[in-house]
Amino acid sequence: MMSKQVTINIQKEVNPHFKEVWTTKKPYNILKGGRNSFKSSVIALLLVYMMVKMLSKGEKANVVVIRKVANTIRDSVYLKIQWALGKFGILDQFQCTVSPFKIVHKVTGSTFYFYGQDDFQKLKSNDIGNIIAVWFNKMDHNKLL
Repeated sequence: MMSKQVTINIQKEVNPHFKEVWTTKKPYNILKGGRNSFKSSVIALLLVYMMVKMLSKGEKANVVVIRKVANTIRDSVYLKIQWALGKFGILDQFQCTVSPFKIVHKVTGSTFYFYGQDDFQKLKSNDIGNIIAVWFNKMDHNKLL
């Protein structure tokens, strides 16, 4: 399943302001920063890392990504997860679809699910198990919590 080992220099990839995200024991993180502060990059790398840990144990894991507006998913969080999978050298192990937006591990079925908050019916009608993380992108705009 995990055919090659890839080393990622987190010091290089992660804004030092967000380094604590990688070491905290807190059950959630709230990242604040301006545009181009690399918040999304930090989260995408962390979510892929979490997924890799589960895949390496042969366990299924799912991640749910929620963004304020569904029609901005493709050019934001969806591409960012693909970027992070590429950094880990495992993008080819996943099937990426846009209708619906999902990135599915070809062997285990572990999935990154993408939803827009503006289509709450789609979000609430899904029954997803084995969730290891939920990413609320653009929390300042989010009214779910």
